[in-house]
Amino acid sequence: MAEHDDDQEQQQEQPGGQDDGQPQQPDRPGRVHFRRGARNPNGSWGSVRTDVLAALGVLKIATYKQLHALVANDPDDREHKRTEHVREAVKDLEKHKLVEERGYTSPLRKADEKKKPADVGANRNKPQPGGPGAEKIWGLTPLGLAAAAEALGDDRDMGGHARGAGKTGAPHAMLVSEIIVTATTGTTTHGAGPREHERDAPPRRTLPCGPLPGGLDDWATEVAHTITGKHNVIPDAVLRAPELGFPVMFLELDRGTMTDVRKVAAKLDNYKRWFDKTTKDGSYERPQFEMDYGSLKPPTYGYHHSDVVRPPVLFVLDQGTKGSKPRFTPEGLMDRLSDLRTATAQHWTGFRHTDEGVQYYTFAGKIPVLGTTTNRLREHGFLGPSWWRFGREEWQTLAQALDDTPNRGLIRQRRKDREQQEKDDRAAEAKAKQDAANAKRHEKLLAARAHNDQMHPCYTCQGPLGGAHGSEGELTKQAEPDRTECPACHEQRRRDGGRPIVLTLPSNRDLKKADKHGPPTDDPWWNVRLIHAQRWPKSDRESGNVPELWPNARA
Repeated sequence: MAEHDDDQEQQQEQPGGQDDGQPQQPDRPGRVHFRRGARNPNGSWGSVRTDVLAALGVLKIATYKQLHALVANDPDDREHKRTEHVREAVKDLEKHKLVEERGYTSPLRKADEKKKPADVGANRNKPQPGGPGAEKIWGLTPLGLAAAAEALGDDRDMGGHARGAGKTGAPHAMLVSEIIVTATTGTTTHGAGPREHERDAPPRRTLPCGPLPGGLDDWATEVAHTITGKHNVIPDAVLRAPELGFPVMFLELDRGTMTDVRKVAAKLDNYKRWFDKTTKDGSYERPQFEMDYGSLKPPTYGYHHSDVVRPPVLFVLDQGTKGSKPRFTPEGLMDRLSDLRTATAQHWTGFRHTDEGVQYYTFAGKIPVLGTTTNRLREHGFLGPSWWRFGREEWQTLAQALDDTPNRGLIRQRRKDREQQEKDDRAAEAKAKQDAANAKRHEKLLAARAHNDQMHPCYTCQGPLGGAHGSEGELTKQAEPDRTECPACHEQRRRDGGRPIVLTLPSNRDLKKADKHGPPTDDPWWNVRLIHAQRWPKSDRESGNVPELWPNARA
């Protein structure tokens, strides 16, 4: 590629097209940037030739229109409104044997029956290239593949150069190329407006979600991944997309040529075999795909290759054609996508977990499988709600479909709500217990109050023996028969250091009268007086043997 760029610089440095005696060609009308030279007789720019080589290095085969969509970065630039610049670059690259013609996009047609027999001759039934609306397909030569690697400027595996592709119209490869163009540019020809000029490139409609992050350099095609021996996995396209959470993704296009969808699903069997292939990396045994494409997280303690989530595989289903009609209706295509989902369940079904009522899945050793249709890609683009993650119910954006992270925010909120509810429940339970205890104490208090109110009054204040109703010290138990004071008077006597009350002995006359007529009505403490008489008889009182505190005093 340096040779072509130098050629451009030489042409620009020599006004008037003086190229060291090389034959010159006249200026192209409307072009004043440089003149044609013998080395590049079509007058192409070196930068355009480099971009074309890089694009073909990724796509392997493409049409002028597809190359123009990738090369024309500025749609408002006058120099890029037409495909002529790309055409000139391709023709100059063909001269240097870096690219070659690979056929036409439309199916081949038979020789024209209306021609004279002498013109047709033996070619009557021989297919002729270029049916109606055919576009020429260009691909790299082996020498061009090496030049494309230099143009791309990285150490990627360039894959093959797609030898023989395009001889029958290459509908599969052309559709893969168009998908890559759509993903890279965020545009599509479907639904775009008409051309302003017949020589202009086909207008492209801008998709709502724009292009994928990165660029064309993130894509690769025709890359073989060796399983063992001669057994390979060759994806239709490989995408490096660390911005989306995976170092690499693989794309498979299905046009319905394999009528049994189980044959399409069987591709995942080979993918799994390659994903499970391991190699030694220091003290770790790691999957081969991590060694080839890198890993977003380096191995840490507890790492095991079987726990690593495999790279996603993206299936794009197209209606295809059978003769001049679509092979599938839109409904039939969705049925095929559902059948593909069922047939591949063993590879993508994850492990279910539940946390705080939030259900989520982990996919250790599993393959995230996404499906879509070309029509949805043309409508929403790669980043839009075009993808059905097998195992989920709704269409999602690519980022959502690839995201396996549980809804931690919802889990935290539910945990917070649960803990608060448990706290409230504990408080309610404690309150209920307290209320029950209070009710029990109140019931006991009422029973004790009724009993105490029937007894003699307090000897000091003549109030209820159990204490004033509702007071803090009211007795909650039945008072002993020998009690003389209410709780308040009793406590006050103790604080004052007073001697305990010992009621005077009843006289013999009072005793005889009580035996005959019953307890005196004018002495409510008669029964207590009798108890004190038995506890402290007259002899003890006369000898001064009366205790400072009642032996049976109860607060």
